[in-house]
Amino acid sequence: MKIVHTSAANGDDTIYKTIEVAVIDRRDLTPPPVFPFPVVGDELNLIPPLNFAMVDNGIFRSGFPDSANFSFLQTLGLRSIICLCPEPYTEATTEFLKDGGIRLYQFGIESYKVV
Repeated sequence: MKIVHTSAANGDDTIYKTIEVAVIDRRDLTPPPVFPFPVVGDELNLIPPLNFAMVDNGIFRSGFPDSANFSFLQTLGLRSIICLCPEPYTEATTEFLKDGGIRLYQFGIESYKVV
């Protein structure tokens, strides 16, 4: 935001404010697909991936998901996944991402853990 202070010529200490606003074109944004929740018996089968946690509103972290986690992941409305590990996703997980319209960005950063 940009604020500009000026004084009027007649000695009046009026403050004028100029505000710059960013415009976002929301016509290109589409909501994530909604999947019906898979039900096992009468209970929902919602198992988060290993080390799952919320980082910020709408941003999550976890280990590699597998098929047991798909029901849980569907509830999050994910649009993208960033993977920092060099190991490839399994075929089942890749298919899940494709079917859900979830984009995968894999950077494959090698770890430098001292063993």
